[in-house]
Amino acid sequence: MIRCCGPAAIFVAGLVCGAGLARPAHAATAETAVRVTMFDEPSTKNTGVRVYHPQADLSATAAEMFNIAAGYSADVVTGATPAVFDVVSAATKFSDTRHLVHGGAGFLRAENGISGAVAYGWESDYKSFVLSGNTYHDLYEHNFRLALAYSHNWDTVCDTDNTAAAGLPLNRLALTSSEGCFTTTPGYTTRKLSIDTFEPSLSWTMTRRLVVQLGATIQILDGFQANPYRKVLVGSQNRTPQESLPEFRQRYALFARLAYAFPELRGSILAMVRGYDDSWALRAFTADLVGTKYIGQSMLLSARVHYHQQGGASFYRNALEYQTLGPPGQYWTGDRELSPMGNYLIGGKMAFFRRPSQERTSFFVEMELGAKYEFLFYQPASPFSPNADRTFAHIVQGAFAMRF
Repeated sequence: MIRCCGPAAIFVAGLVCGAGLARPAHAATAETAVRVTMFDEPSTKNTGVRVYHPQADLSATAAEMFNIAAGYSADVVTGATPAVFDVVSAATKFSDTRHLVHGGAGFLRAENGISGAVAYGWESDYKSFVLSGNTYHDLYEHNFRLALAYSHNWDTVCDTDNTAAAGLPLNRLALTSSEGCFTTTPGYTTRKLSIDTFEPSLSWTMTRRLVVQLGATIQILDGFQANPYRKVLVGSQNRTPQESLPEFRQRYALFARLAYAFPELRGSILAMVRGYDDSWALRAFTADLVGTKYIGQSMLLSARVHYHQQGGASFYRNALEYQTLGPPGQYWTGDRELSPMGNYLIGGKMAFFRRPSQERTSFFVEMELGAKYEFLFYQPASPFSPNADRTFAHIVQGAFAMRF
């Protein structure tokens, strides 16, 4: 999945800078940043899943209005997961490396702007090409900002050639290896997935300290959305067909963000709530709170708490129910993201800044070194839910940035 920095980070950063917190005397016109993130999700039954995510980004501004950016990131994934979603199956080891390159440009002014970006991601069994764009315009003496973002994905998924099982989903075979993907090897084929995402939002600067943002996200997916490797045990006859999901999905979300600055404390808070619904009858609620405070001139501390609760998709059943009751129709899944579940996150971040005492004699404006740790706890609805043996995860990140 293609990911990028969220609007929440940009939203609070703008408020903090506008509140008069310590920043360099001269604005930076270029930035380079390197981050390495480790996601570790241990299991009580096997080795679990571990992901290393290195990322490098460059950006520059010319003539105070024209911005360009480029970057590269990767996901190095290793671990073990059951090949069959059932009650007793042992885990199968796997590994893969995902790559993503992106670039963009924008014409950005204080009162309005427009920008666009392109991204290409690839791994052994998946390819994705993304075009995105966004625009904003200030209204009523800069008290309101209306923004619109849009992106389109052209994704290609490797799958087993199940032509012989057309119309017989219980006979579909799962993919066993990616070695023949995107080649002419018999037994393999490719499936398409198209994704359109719209996000309108309205920000209101209510006071010098308070900014409120309301928005919506609409996403339309059309194409192959199942995990081609996953098998699900359905029925008392122990049939294990490939996971079967609808090919069309509409996703809707409404969100609200609030950022409040405390200049006298040299800090700020950012709060977010989000409600979600989709055409697969999955509903969810998410809340997030981040507090940030400067310590002296060279240290920035932040703490975060996060809560998420969701129901399951209309065709979801846990492993025991699939085996004893069978599927509720022509669709079945072993995806944790489609099951009833909750998760809680708590964490913190520390950043150190170094700014030269005489900027004219230095080649950089600011240097930043940061570290982050977050603990994620999962709350599955049943011991027979997907990945019920993986109940928590650690997220550790180290970052370095220079601004010129």
